[in-house]
Amino acid sequence: MESIPIIILLHSGETWGVVSACPFHCVCRNLSESLSTLCADKGLLFVPPHVDRRTVELRLADNFITEVGGNDFVNMTGLVDLTLSRNTIHQIRPMAFADLESLRSLHLDGNRLTTLGPKDLAGLTNLQHLIVNNNQLVKVSVEAFDDFLLTLEDLDMSYNNLRRVPWESIQNMASLHTLNLDHNLIDHIAEGVFGELYKLARLDMTSNRLRTLPPDPFFTGAISPTPYNAVISLNFGGNPLHCNCELLWLRRLIRGDDMETCATPTHLAGRYFWSIPEEEFTCEPPLITRHTHKLWVLEGQRATLKCRAIGDPEPIIHWVSPDDRIVSNSSRTSSFSNGTLDILVTVARDDGAYTCIAINAAGEATAAVDLKIIPLPHRGGVQAGFLNDIWDIQSQYKETTLP
Repeated sequence: MESIPIIILLHSGETWGVVSACPFHCVCRNLSESLSTLCADKGLLFVPPHVDRRTVELRLADNFITEVGGNDFVNMTGLVDLTLSRNTIHQIRPMAFADLESLRSLHLDGNRLTTLGPKDLAGLTNLQHLIVNNNQLVKVSVEAFDDFLLTLEDLDMSYNNLRRVPWESIQNMASLHTLNLDHNLIDHIAEGVFGELYKLARLDMTSNRLRTLPPDPFFTGAISPTPYNAVISLNFGGNPLHCNCELLWLRRLIRGDDMETCATPTHLAGRYFWSIPEEEFTCEPPLITRHTHKLWVLEGQRATLKCRAIGDPEPIIHWVSPDDRIVSNSSRTSSFSNGTLDILVTVARDDGAYTCIAINAAGEATAAVDLKIIPLPHRGGVQAGFLNDIWDIQSQYKETTLP
């Protein structure tokens, strides 16, 4: 049932206020010229249409609202606190909050959101607290936080289904104090992402899928506090940590109140991270197990060079061309993470010795690969059987690899 706009006098403590309209079943309070509209746990299926546009605090928690947008918050330029917790919201229409230029706190926890699109939170130019934990988020757009990168202080995206988060945006949140990403499916932290977040005092990455953590000035701040904070809280227990030399820097931090354990390697599985001696955080240098030795191809054909390596951590493989340049991906060449190099259309200058370089934190290994390009004859004055001779030569050479 919709409310009828009426004038209501409300007495609250020491103040009297005038409210021009109050939605049916809701409670409206005018305290010191700050209007609060309280509609929590009222069985609402949508945002009431007759909310006073002068409202400063709007509470809509514990209802059955399924989506927000349209005219729900139009002209509510003075709204400071909006609570939509524990509804069934599965969609935020683009620009739903576009008029909320004064909003400081937005609670969307306990809903059914699966994505945050680039315009879903647009217009919140003064937002300080964004709470979206306990949803079903699988994707957050890189542009989702653009309008409040400089003002946001608290971001809670815990208890979702995120495999990746927009690190590109997070690293620019200059005012960020607390970041909660615990209980997700995150398996990667971008290196250096926290380096400029001088106000960050709490990072919770508990119960994700992290196997390693990149060295970062923020982490070392856990024992060397920044000028802004006396203590930095870092939590990453419940992750399948791979305890090798890449985590030795973390082992050297002075910690005493966390219960992180190692998942791998096998001989360290289940052991308390901080109790393992430093000398057991080891790595194995790369070993190239097989690779192409020599390959002959006719000019213009495709050439595939292969190189496989093992090590701990898993080696990264690069290819160096005969002119001592790292081979990068282009329209003609493709270098794959498994060590394969594809030259899609060979030319005469591709001829020569290539070098496969396998690198990890413990060292590197190299192997030489000889690529021979059989040149095509120039048109005119060439005997018809020349090409057949070339094919005969090519057929005599096959790619050779180690067993």
